[in-house]
Amino acid sequence: MAKLIRLKELMPNYYSDVLEMNTLLEVEQYQLDEFEAAISRQQANQFVMTADTDGIAVWETLVGLNSSNSLDLETRRYNVLARMLPPKPVTIRYLRELLAMLNINAELTVNGPAFKVDVKINTTDTQATRRLNDLLSALLPANLKYTAFNIGQENQTGALHTGAGALVSVQTTNTSRTEAE
Repeated sequence: MAKLIRLKELMPNYYSDVLEMNTLLEVEQYQLDEFEAAISRQQANQFVMTADTDGIAVWETLVGLNSSNSLDLETRRYNVLARMLPPKPVTIRYLRELLAMLNINAELTVNGPAFKVDVKINTTDTQATRRLNDLLSALLPANLKYTAFNIGQENQTGALHTGAGALVSVQTTNTSRTEAE
């Protein structure tokens, strides 16, 4: 941000060689710059999208969220915005609009009478996935299950280590066997 007021530029020419006046203006300029920075910070904290961590903490208190400093600033910002949304019936169309408005690259597919929603997200940002899960948990009705698939891609070179796990169900039955001799 450009300096609004430069005191030395406002000083009359006949003070340019006076040491005391130059020293006073340097001290006052420092104080004026600090005051200007405080005003700019306060102005930015008036809006959720431009607030810093202290401003988001105030917004979280205003909307009734527990402040969690372990989350990054963007996640805290989206949590505040999601809490501030007007109460509106949650439909799939509204949910799609909301995802587009929050700039989350996700595709929703509803599986008819099974009460299930498949969500395909395309990102490599783990915080965006967490924000999407929080949003879906808060907005979707309790009888509607969702499955989230992250199909993000990354271009990196190097070794690729993968793993797979499986749950094996073992069933035992009581069988008796007779052997013919």
